[in-house]
Amino acid sequence: MSHRKRDSLTLDRRRFLLALGAAGGVLAHRRAAYSSPLLQSGELPPGARPGDWPLTGCNIRSTRSNIHETIIGPGNVERLKVKWMFEETQDFNQATPIIIGDSLYFGAHDGYVYAVNTATGALKWKFNAWEGIQPSRPGIRLVDINVDPHGQMRGGAAYGAGRIYIGDGTARVHCLDAASGKELWLTALDPRAGVDRTRANSAPIVYGGKVFVGISTSAGHAQAICLDAATGAIRWRFNTVPDPESKGGGSIWSAAAIDPEYGVVYNVTGSLHGQVPGPILFSESMIANDMESGELLWFDQLRSADPFDMDYSCNPMLFECTHPTRNGAVRHCVGAGSKTGFHTFDRYTGEHLWTASVTNGGPTLNSAAYGNDKIYMVSGSSSQVRQIAQSATVALHSYTGEVLWWTPNASSSQGAAAFANGLFYQGFRDGTVQALDGETGEPRWSYQLPAARRGGIAISNGTLYTSCGVTRSPPYTLYAFSIDGR
Repeated sequence: MSHRKRDSLTLDRRRFLLALGAAGGVLAHRRAAYSSPLLQSGELPPGARPGDWPLTGCNIRSTRSNIHETIIGPGNVERLKVKWMFEETQDFNQATPIIIGDSLYFGAHDGYVYAVNTATGALKWKFNAWEGIQPSRPGIRLVDINVDPHGQMRGGAAYGAGRIYIGDGTARVHCLDAASGKELWLTALDPRAGVDRTRANSAPIVYGGKVFVGISTSAGHAQAICLDAATGAIRWRFNTVPDPESKGGGSIWSAAAIDPEYGVVYNVTGSLHGQVPGPILFSESMIANDMESGELLWFDQLRSADPFDMDYSCNPMLFECTHPTRNGAVRHCVGAGSKTGFHTFDRYTGEHLWTASVTNGGPTLNSAAYGNDKIYMVSGSSSQVRQIAQSATVALHSYTGEVLWWTPNASSSQGAAAFANGLFYQGFRDGTVQALDGETGEPRWSYQLPAARRGGIAISNGTLYTSCGVTRSPPYTLYAFSIDGR
């Protein structure tokens, strides 16, 4: 295990554990409430209803699992057909769309945020996130505007209480009225975004009147940030590169996960960017912060100096899991997929529980989801040896990390996966979208898109949503699939 904690940070963790211990019977009572596998409550932000997909990870635990989906299942998934296609974007979408009732929202690399009718695919409204911004001229770097911000709407959107939140390539967060697309507030997270090349590429997550978002930068100022959901005011910041002389590590690319029971927000960070040989504290780390104050509770660092970009490639997920033979033995975990495997920790203490590596790893984008007491992971490989699978999908027992089933893939993973109603959904670089049986790994449905893909998958109220297209590879189309296309 590769913990690297300073004395002051260890003290922070001890203080956290003492606070939990002071709860005494309350803590025991709360943990007892999780004794069934799997009372996954799938907490949603305010205003979202069961069946919606309101956040990148579907719920505040970021499991990428819709536990309320009942329409599409193993018995009818082979009847999925195209319901509609939305073809009005001018560039691709690499994020996961979010769905609230009859509305779908996503941001694209053309600089717009789109609202689409889920029944018909018709445009409801679109918002120009770059209005009033001109790209920098070649050789000129403006202080507050990133170089060429167009094409940098990488992160997904989030919903909460009738509002849409989304970050952009100049490290700004936009708050929009979900019904009209009118901008309600705009917060710049880095006044030196142009000089520092700062972006808000992580998808926000909304809970308890707060918006949690991460920023990435090549100048060493990456941060986890908490905003007031009503006003956009910054409530706290946590620097993932604490040494001001260090540069290029600890960026937050993915959405956070939230434990509302104890008020903890979890993030994972990226690797070094090559400006310094390392080590850098908090690069390639799982980090737990207090939701109210931002105080560091614990962290685990995979590697402090990594020239091979083997960092976390998936968002953290919170889950409860049961022992395979001992009834009532439950773990309360946080885990995330990196480019070398899936790493699981006790989410209250930071104790490392298990790591599963199912291919020989490499700088490729993996994907993961949680469902039915299993971790589903699509794992890539850097190997060029033909006898070694370049990509494989596995189901891991969430308590032990044991491989329950393993299947090779014809193409490598591209875009975030999803789980719903007994099915695991995944997509690949060659444009294939596929559904596997969650218990056996058996393929149940497949569709070939006309181009490569990178967008995430969302399952909501009987419809599968994903997108087609990557950089300079159209068509840039959002697809909706439903049973018999109805």
